[in-house]
Amino acid sequence: MKKGIIFILLIVFLLFAGARTVSANFSFGRLFGGRITAPKAVEIEALESAGYVCPMYGTSISIMPIGSPAGTPISYFIPSFVTSKTGTTPASHQLIMGRYSGQTTIICILESYPPLEQEVSLETINLFGTSRW
Repeated sequence: MKKGIIFILLIVFLLFAGARTVSANFSFGRLFGGRITAPKAVEIEALESAGYVCPMYGTSISIMPIGSPAGTPISYFIPSFVTSKTGTTPASHQLIMGRYSGQTTIICILESYPPLEQEVSLETINLFGTSRW
C-alpha cells in the first residue's frame, strides 16, 4: 500500500516538476495541487470575523499550491455534491490535488441598516482527493 502511494506521489511530483507550473489549462479543466492551509477561504474568514454572514452550499478552503512562495494561498469552493475521491474530508495540513473549472460567487451579508453585501468569487473544484494526514 505504501509503495503504491509513494509511486503515485512520485508521478505527480514529476508531472508538476516537468511542467514547472502549479496549474495547467487542458481541455478537461485546470489542475491544482498543494497543502490545505485553512478549512475556510481566507476571504470568507476575514468577512465572517468582521460580522458578515456567508451562506453557501458547500465548503471553502485555502491551499498553498505546490511550488508557490510562502504566504500566497489560493482559495477554492467545493460544492456540497462534490466528494473526495479518496474518501477523506478536507482538513488543515492535508495534501490535496484535483481539478477546478468556473467560479462561484458567494454573497456575504452584514446585518445592519441598511444591510451591506460583499461578493467573494472563488474557483470551483469539481474533482479532488486528499491525503489521510
